[in-house]
Amino acid sequence: MGRLGQPQNFVAVLQQDANSPAFVVSVDLASRELTVRPIDAVAPSGKSYELWMINDSLGRPRSLGVIEKADFTQNDRLRAYPPEIVKTSLYAITVEPAGGSPTGQPTSAPVFAGKLIQARP
Repeated sequence: MGRLGQPQNFVAVLQQDANSPAFVVSVDLASRELTVRPIDAVAPSGKSYELWMINDSLGRPRSLGVIEKADFTQNDRLRAYPPEIVKTSLYAITVEPAGGSPTGQPTSAPVFAGKLIQARP
């Protein structure tokens, strides 16, 4: 538990439908560290997967970075956002040109999406 007894560990399974989990996203709300782990997804040749945070209060999707081909991708890009925004956002993955979106905005519709849930009591 974090300060004042607030849960600090959250997880989301990003998928196309109920039968196709593709990524697990975990967030430590206290540090706002983000970890992405592929389950069963490989970017098409010459393309990259990019993770986005979508929340009405942000106005437009915010990139959380390109998902590396390694077993885990970690970054601290969530530190720029308040915990309540981090907890309530939709997390989505798009297929982008190699290296990520050239415009700073998604260039395709999301192929995988999910919301965070509390991971531990």
